[in-house]
Formats: sequence, C-alpha cells, structure tokens
Amino acid sequence: MEQTNIEDMTVEKLRKELEFAKECLVDEEETFSFSLQKTSIHIGSKQAEAMKQDFEDKCRKYKSKIRKIEELLKEKIGSI
Repeated sequence: MEQTNIEDMTVEKLRKELEFAKECLVDEEETFSFSLQKTSIHIGSKQAEAMKQDFEDKCRKYKSKIRKIEELLKEKIGSI
C-alpha cells in the first residue's frame, strides 16, 4: 500500500486525516483508561510499565501528527 505524504494532501483529505488522527488518539486514551485504570485485572509491573510506555509513545505520535496537519491546514487555508 502506498503511503501519501501529508504535505501533498488536499485540504479535504487533510481534514479527514485530522479527524481520523483525533479519533485514534481518543481511542488510545479510552483503551488505556479502561485497561489500566478502570478494571481490576492483575498484571505484572513490567507489563504495566510497558503498556504505559506504549500508550505514551502512541499518544505522542498522534499529537505530533495532529499538530502537523493543523499547521498544514493553516498554511493552505489560513485557519481551521
């Protein structure tokens, strides 16, 4: 599958990509919250720390992508 560079996307495609990235971030936050904070499952501390690190890495990537898309939209249309 060919990956499209976000700089080459149209405004419409950027808006869709922004919405998708925001939804993914919310999904990650909800999954993490449910998995480690709202359930009584028992997991080892190493596994919990690995899950937390994975969550933080994914959130950082989504937030970075969201900022980049918002910047591109501002450049292309002036505001979002």
